[in-house]
Amino acid sequence: MQSKLIIGLGNPGVEHDNTPHNVGFAALDAFGEKYQISGKQEDKLLCWYGRGKVNFDKNDFDLILAWPTTFMNNSGEAVVKLLHWFKLEAADLIVVHDDTALNLGKIRICYNSSSAGHHGVESIIQMLSGNQEFTRLRIGIGPDPGGDKRKDYVLNKFKSNEEGLIENVIKVSVEALETIITKDTGEAMNKFNGMEIVSK
Repeated sequence: MQSKLIIGLGNPGVEHDNTPHNVGFAALDAFGEKYQISGKQEDKLLCWYGRGKVNFDKNDFDLILAWPTTFMNNSGEAVVKLLHWFKLEAADLIVVHDDTALNLGKIRICYNSSSAGHHGVESIIQMLSGNQEFTRLRIGIGPDPGGDKRKDYVLNKFKSNEEGLIENVIKVSVEALETIITKDTGEAMNKFNGMEIVSK
């Protein structure tokens, strides 16, 4: 049975809910809800995590979902502990995170790519000794205001007029994860990377 470790990136605490920086958590929440995999806090692994067997097209997959409690910039500490604990390789890892370089309504799947300045991904690559050979689902939260404005932008709540779009983005992100798991990263790239997601 194939195992996958799916990590959502974000910051812990209710004050960070519904913010652009936490769309990785939100997508993983939705995926876990759909497949009835709920997380519980595990301090020694620096995360909330849940595990479940999911059947897709008569094939069973062992899925581990994890939400690091380290705060975004230290996400790699939790990822390394989880990979070691479950005896998995970087190739078994899928990381879901926000991306200011993509506009809201866009997602992009990539493999073996640099962090492009995303501190959470940077932390993971550093903790994996430079290994970038894992899959990422990048969820657009742009346009990027840049400079000093970026921090406030990613940590403030989404606007009410963005809620319908975010809901659809999360729904499509769940579908993208399903495709990555059941098919492969390349097929998921072909299906989702050019897609323009619109509001409900």
